[in-house]
Amino acid sequence: MMVSRNPYRSSKMQQTSPRPADHGDPADDAIIAEAVALYGSDAATAVAFCGLDAWFEDEEVEFRRFARMFSRLRN
Repeated sequence: MMVSRNPYRSSKMQQTSPRPADHGDPADDAIIAEAVALYGSDAATAVAFCGLDAWFEDEEVEFRRFARMFSRLRN
């Protein structure tokens, strides 16, 4: 099993989420706040990189989560 170097990624088995894609998640809020604190104006790029990492590892739920966070950072 390959472990991601991304500190914001979960190593748990992926499953589908019953929540709609636009529902706010306190964990997402914390990740966004931490990304902004660490990367400033480049936070959206950092979150997009995490999303790409999830995409290439075939983790669709994580990919959608990071895509949702990226969308919030870009708006």
